Amino acid sequence: MITWRALESVEPRPLFVDPFAAALAGSDAVHQALQLAQPFPQPAGAAAAAAAGEDAAAAGEGPASSRAPAQRRYRFSNVAARVCWFDQQLAAALAAPAARPGQQPRQVVVLGAGYDSRPWRLRLPPGVRWFELDLPQVAAAKRELLQQLGAGLEASQPAAHPLRAASWAGLAGDLCQPGWSAQLVAAGLDRRRPTVWVLEGLLMYLTPKQATVLLQEMAGMSPAGSCIILHQSTTDLVELIGQGAATYAPFPPELVATWHSKFPAADRRPALAALLRAAGWPRLREVTSRARIAAHIVASHGIGGGGGGGGSGGGEASAAEPTPEEVAVQCDFETSVDEGQDRWAVFVVAGK
Repeated sequence: MITWRALESVEPRPLFVDPFAAALAGSDAVHQALQLAQPFPQPAGAAAAAAAGEDAAAAGEGPASSRAPAQRRYRFSNVAARVCWFDQQLAAALAAPAARPGQQPRQVVVLGAGYDSRPWRLRLPPGVRWFELDLPQVAAAKRELLQQLGAGLEASQPAAHPLRAASWAGLAGDLCQPGWSAQLVAAGLDRRRPTVWVLEGLLMYLTPKQATVLLQEMAGMSPAGSCIILHQSTTDLVELIGQGAATYAPFPPELVATWHSKFPAADRRPALAALLRAAGWPRLREVTSRARIAAHIVASHGIGGGGGGGGSGGGEASAAEPTPEEVAVQCDFETSVDEGQDRWAVFVVAGK
C-alpha cells in the first residue's frame, strides 16, 4: 500500500507527506496505481495542466512543487484516509493531558510496522522514544532501505531525513511467538511509563486467538495512561471472505483472503467495548469507520463543506459538514455510513 502513500504525498495540499514512499514502492508500482487513481472533481483544464509533471513526481523522478495545481489531482484514497486517521490519533494521544505530572505518553510502539515512516515525517513532542517490531526479513530490509534513502537512525545523526523522535529501535521478531515483548523491554521500553501502541494493518492477519493474546500481552505491560490505536476487519467482511464473496479495492483478492480475525462493526460500540475490556483495555475512547473518516477529511481538506479544495498536511480545519454527495464524489471508496463496505473495517482507540 506504499504506492497510495506516494500518490498522496505529491498532491498539491496533501493529507500527509511520506518522503520515502515513492522510492520504496518503485516507479512501476506507482505508475500502476496512477492508472487506478480516480480524478478529483475540479475546474475544467486544471487536470491537464498538471498531469505530466505530477506523474513524474509521484514516480520519484522530480519535485512537484513548481508544477503543483491549486486543486487535488486524485480523489482521497482508502489508504490515504486510513493513514491520515492514524496520524491524527497518534498526535492526539501524545498531546493528551497526563493523569500525573510527567506521565504523558512518550513511548510509541508500532507492531507489524512494515515500511512505516512516521518517526521521520511527523512533528513529535520532545522526548518520544519510538519502537517498531516486525518479522526479521521485513525489519532487515527496512533498515537497509532507510540507510540508502538518507534516513537518520539516531537523533543526533546528520541526515537528509533526520529522525524526529528522540530514539528509534527497529526490532525483529514474531508477534505470534513468545518473547516479542521481552525484546521491547531489552531495547529500552519502560513498562512503568505510559505507551501508545499502534496496530495499523496487522490484526486481520492473525487468528482470533492470536489477536486476543496479543492485545492481552500489550495490556499486561502497559500502565494507566497507555492506549492502543488500531484498525481491524469486521465480522461482516470476514464472513464474506469465507464465502469467497469479498472484493475490497485497492487490496488484491489474494491478500484479502488471508484476513482471519475480526471485530464488530463501528455501529456496535457496546460489543466492541466488551471485547476490548476482556482483552485488558477498558476505556473505549474512539470508534469510527472509513466513511466517517472520509466525511471529516472532506470537511477539512476537500471541496464543499468549507474545505477549499485542499489540506495542509493532515491538520485540522474548521468547516461546515459536507453533504453525503460531496463526500462520495471526492473519495475513491464507498462512503455511505454503516452500509456496504463501510461495515468492513473499524477504527478504534482504547486506553487503560
